[in-house]
Amino acid sequence: MKLVKLSLVAALAAGAFSAANAVSLEEAIKDVDVSGMFRYRFESDRYDAGKNAHKTDDNGRPVPGISNGYNSSKNNEHNFKAQLNFKAALDDNFKAFVQFQYNTSELGYGDNGVNPNNSNYKKSGTNTHDTFAVNQAYLEYTNEAYATNVIFGKMEVGSIWTDDAVGTGAKVLNNSIEGLTFAGYWFDSFNDEDDGDFTGLGIKNSSLYGAAVLGDFDPFAFQVWAAYANSWAFLYAVDASYKFAFNDMNFKIQAQYLGNSLDSEHTKAGSTLDDGNFYAGKFSGQISAFDFQAGVVGYGEKDKDTLVTLEDLGRVIAPGQQIFYSDGSDLRGDMGENFFYFAGLGYTFAETLRVGFDYIGGKTKYEKVDTDKYEMVGSISYAYSPKLTFSGFYSYLSEDFNTAGVDNADDQFIRLEALYKF
Repeated sequence: MKLVKLSLVAALAAGAFSAANAVSLEEAIKDVDVSGMFRYRFESDRYDAGKNAHKTDDNGRPVPGISNGYNSSKNNEHNFKAQLNFKAALDDNFKAFVQFQYNTSELGYGDNGVNPNNSNYKKSGTNTHDTFAVNQAYLEYTNEAYATNVIFGKMEVGSIWTDDAVGTGAKVLNNSIEGLTFAGYWFDSFNDEDDGDFTGLGIKNSSLYGAAVLGDFDPFAFQVWAAYANSWAFLYAVDASYKFAFNDMNFKIQAQYLGNSLDSEHTKAGSTLDDGNFYAGKFSGQISAFDFQAGVVGYGEKDKDTLVTLEDLGRVIAPGQQIFYSDGSDLRGDMGENFFYFAGLGYTFAETLRVGFDYIGGKTKYEKVDTDKYEMVGSISYAYSPKLTFSGFYSYLSEDFNTAGVDNADDQFIRLEALYKF
């Protein structure tokens, strides 16, 4: 009984202490910034590889990736994503940030064409059980005297090699020189299981240490990145751009180079891995209501697997919707020497409705065979308001395999999207 009495006393004391230090709801939230987004996507993918499109596995089921129908398995996808962000001032120079995220991908009729006994099997169904989860949570310290921010916790990596990857670690940012940002970063782990867009190589599980210098001296801007993935590779990248204008015509020239040097244990005799190099150049502009872009992209080797990005397409020049994920051309690690050229044109009506067309063509070379590829993308977007946008695109990817007995492949992909930000 003594233990119970002590517990009750402690509980009462704790309650009294909490009440004595409580603040009103109005006072508690006055220094909290709230923002977020909601996005819905409908996606449909039809892959056709001639005679191969009718192949099945030992259980008589369509082979994933080469069967007729939506998403390579006679299906549609409904993707929902919502984020709710809270940033609160805690005390002098300290702020806390928390991001709650809801993210699901739901299949329409049927399933994903994988054997039901396989762990990757997924059937159609509306998801009503997943909830919001903490996607980011970090503490930020600001020293205004030295124009320095220190951030530690769970946050977006924000590097040139990643898109929206989240990692656990720390960043230090310094803006003491006007026009320059100096950054140092360390990440001990990443959300590779939840994200789904990471490289398949083990480098995704390595700690990442690095630094960057970002400069913006309008009209010239540049980025220099360096990083070391523990026991895997040294990564480096340079991005430079220059803007100029004539009357109401605006133009931009941009160039990128990314490289990496793998640790010797990953490139020793018998390994299929090698150092990677990526280069790209783009010329873009806007003339009245017209906008355009054109350029080239090159990377990879004929007989070795090489890596360009760590997650998704990173922040490299990679136009189109499908071609940089195709066999031999996957920027996250693939075997194939790639060279592509691209051009695109768009027109915006009344500053709200934009229609565009993009073409990407080129070749993926292997040690003995080549694959000619091209992708055509038609897109449309409508800014209903500054916060709400509707958009969509149709992508057609063609792969011409220059190998006897292998059918050419055609992939049609459609996406419709509604995006609300606040």
